[in-house]
Amino acid sequence: MKTRLLAAFAISLAGLMTPSFAEAAPSKAPSKVLYEMERDFYRLKIPTGKIDGVIDGKTQRALCVWREMTTRSINRKLPTKSEIQAIAMTDQLFVSTSMQLGLNVNLTCQAAIWVREDVETPYKIFPVSTGRAGFETLLGVYYVGWLIDDWYESRTYPEGWMYRPQFFNQGQAIHGSLDDSMVMTYPASHGCVRMMQKDIDYLWDNNFGKKSLINVYGYWEG
Repeated sequence: MKTRLLAAFAISLAGLMTPSFAEAAPSKAPSKVLYEMERDFYRLKIPTGKIDGVIDGKTQRALCVWREMTTRSINRKLPTKSEIQAIAMTDQLFVSTSMQLGLNVNLTCQAAIWVREDVETPYKIFPVSTGRAGFETLLGVYYVGWLIDDWYESRTYPEGWMYRPQFFNQGQAIHGSLDDSMVMTYPASHGCVRMMQKDIDYLWDNNFGKKSLINVYGYWEG
């Protein structure tokens, strides 16, 4: 079955291989192979958005995370036939050498991986949206300095509401937003790391907080 799907994918992929694949532009038509690939991401607990057989920014994010956590070149490019096959055969992901114990924010993937010790699953993957051009989330290793267990309005950007923010580099914080749709698949914030509200709740509920490590690395290729 996988062989037949891969053959069909080769045909559908040919029409997508343009010199520059726009971040927000999905593939033209659903593909059974891509549908199966997204199901594999779901099985591996990599956030992939709607499982519909269409490549969009969320699928690219998932591909990027899978590449990093299987020791491949980290990028958001379209999958090759061999990668599709490898994804289907992946049973386990691994913490990469770029990661540390704490929340690892990968700017290339627009994802955060929380690495922990002494838990059944040593990592959890979250979609994020980091600082856009001119407001970049700064590279480096930081620690949560102060946090607010409530809604908080930015002092710099009026009506820039943050849900349960945890500040790690002056005004830069991980936080939820008024609507989860603000967690784009590309850098869109004023420097903070936007996360889904449920993911921020998960961090708070599982003792991620003051003095917790945040590692920001990689670079956006958009």
